[in-house]
Order: sequence, then structure tokens, then C-alpha cells
Amino acid sequence: MPETYSAETTMTEEYGHIPDAFYLSQEEIETLRKSKKELTEYGKEKLRKMMKNNNYIPDDDVIEEMIGEKLTDEKKRELAEQREKLHAGFRQDENGNWYRPTLQELTRNERIELAEKEIAYIVMGGQDGREYANSIAFILQVLDSLRDE
Repeated sequence: MPETYSAETTMTEEYGHIPDAFYLSQEEIETLRKSKKELTEYGKEKLRKMMKNNNYIPDDDVIEEMIGEKLTDEKKRELAEQREKLHAGFRQDENGNWYRPTLQELTRNERIELAEKEIAYIVMGGQDGREYANSIAFILQVLDSLRDE
């Protein structure tokens, strides 16, 4: 007869090959949830490098922890605008001017991600004939840019 489990099965039993001692108690879970998480110096350095490479802007609370002071509302709005521009695919040049990079300036993975987004737009529908044709043309440009030379 196969072994059955009832609703009375408790956490004191061993499941599979992992003993129940592996699991945290509810008190330990609550302690971890309430504890303040701090960035390590390594984490801060990695974030600085990502920010310098112009492809990531961390959340406001992370920046505040990195610089050790609160951001003004104006600075928070400025950072939110910059995050939107980065999310939309814009980049900043060395003078701080925003521009949309060409396909050749993007990495292979960035180009693939853009093509995937374009495919998602097609699948969602709602495009007119011209938008559909532009989407297909863009995907073909991405594929062409990925060819070996």
C-alpha cells in the first residue's frame, strides 16, 4: 500500500533528504525580515561601476545609503527621469547629453532584447499596417546586425 500523508504531518518530520533542521523557525524568519540590510563595500563598488557605465541607476534608498544622506525631492525626480530614459533605451554621452544608440553601439544581448520586445508588441496586437511593417523591418535589422562578418 502506498504511503499517504495527512494534514497532520508536522514540520518535525524529515522530508526527502533534507532534515527539518534546515528550515528556519518562525522567530528566525521574523528576525531576518526586521533586520536592516546594509550594502557591503563590494556591493557599493559594483553599483558605482554600473552607474558609471551608464546602464543602471539604483533605487533612491540605495543611493541614500551609498552617500550617507537623504536625497532632495528635486534630486529624486531627476533620478526618476533618468531611470525612465535608461529604461526606454537612451544613453548619456560624456557631456551628459541623452541620445538613442544605433544598433551597432548596442551589445549583442541588448539587440536581442529589443527584438524580443518588438515581437511582444506584435503578439499583443493593436498595431496598424505601418506599425506592423516597421516592427518586422526592425526585427530584420536586428537579425542582420547579428550576422557573422
